[in-house]
Amino acid sequence: MINTKLILVDGISGSGKSTTAHYIFRQIEKNGIKVKWIYEQEKDHPLQISGKRYEKKKDEHEHVYSRRFMNGYYANWKKFIKKVENDDSVYIIESFLFQDVLFFPHFMNDLDRDEIKKYSHKLINAAKHLDPVIVHLYQKDAKSSMRRNWQRRGDDWKGWVVKMNVESLYCKNRELKGDEGSLQIWQDFTDFTVELYHEYKFNKIQIDNLKQDWDIYRDQILKFLKLKKVEEKLYSDQFKNFYGEYIGFGQIFKLHEKDNRLCVDVFWKNLKLLPVSKNELEMEGFPISFKFYNYGGKKKLKLIKSDCYYKTDSTAEEYKPYKISKKRLEGYSAVYWCEADKLERKLYVKDDKFYYWREKGNESLLIPMSDTKFMMNVMVGNLLEFTKVKGEWQFTFDVYEKKPTHSLFVKKNG
Repeated sequence: MINTKLILVDGISGSGKSTTAHYIFRQIEKNGIKVKWIYEQEKDHPLQISGKRYEKKKDEHEHVYSRRFMNGYYANWKKFIKKVENDDSVYIIESFLFQDVLFFPHFMNDLDRDEIKKYSHKLINAAKHLDPVIVHLYQKDAKSSMRRNWQRRGDDWKGWVVKMNVESLYCKNRELKGDEGSLQIWQDFTDFTVELYHEYKFNKIQIDNLKQDWDIYRDQILKFLKLKKVEEKLYSDQFKNFYGEYIGFGQIFKLHEKDNRLCVDVFWKNLKLLPVSKNELEMEGFPISFKFYNYGGKKKLKLIKSDCYYKTDSTAEEYKPYKISKKRLEGYSAVYWCEADKLERKLYVKDDKFYYWREKGNESLLIPMSDTKFMMNVMVGNLLEFTKVKGEWQFTFDVYEKKPTHSLFVKKNG
């Protein structure tokens, strides 16, 4: 294998960073080399900095905030580099060369590009004794790539991205608005990272993945890393017995087959799965593994590993969609108030589906489990239950996290 302790995989959102990083991890491991892969949104990620100390202060200019954030992140980066230095494993990090370090928040805050470049060189030069290598997934036409990503990930995700982008100082300074404004900032950032990539003096490979020929790209990456390719088992028909829908921990999981691959529809559609054993699957591109079993006459799945989004050991069971009349849903539709939490929420029907509304662009689908019970599709265990008191509907909303919450909502007068 190429001499390195640190592999940095990057590209714009939806470019294949996670699946590529996961693939490199598996191949290095199968070559008998100690390796650690840190997923972009992994729990307790060593490079994520958060908390009040790093929140933007009231009336603080975006540039001042960016520079303050830079200083805090650099200190954290140095700690991480020390950790890698003292470990005998190769580390794979995705999204922390460009996207999560430069786009959020510095490029979006319209900080001077030369200042961003200088900062990026400072970061990677601090790790030069680790012989870092760079895998850059690149699309010359970033706009087309983002459109494809929006289609794959759905309208909710697209809405969140567009809203975040166009509210940035970068877009406001250029009067970039709506979908086209969001696409333009991604195109500009892509062009910027290509410039920066060519300035780096480290071992690097750039993959133009326009044609989505992932077998070819992966072979190119393995050749670059000087790794022997180990073939993987990508499909097993023994899982057909577990096809279907499962409900639990705030999500519906639909296990199915597409293009001779095992897939799951969950937060996005057609996420690929890798067979591990006769009843265990690993989600490609995510540190998540399922185990399937039968209990009490029902098919169930258990999360035996989940380093992001869900709690390990959570379970979901076979689910058949519960039919509930539109008239009943409209009876629940209203504006509700929670006195204890001082929260106003709106429930309404759209396209025969039931939604929980917080603010514009921030709503969640409610999935019926009975005539009076619903689960919110939000990646955490929860239950929303209606009861009628003095002729008026009210509901309790329970969330089962580390600190469970119980909230009562009543119809708001007027």
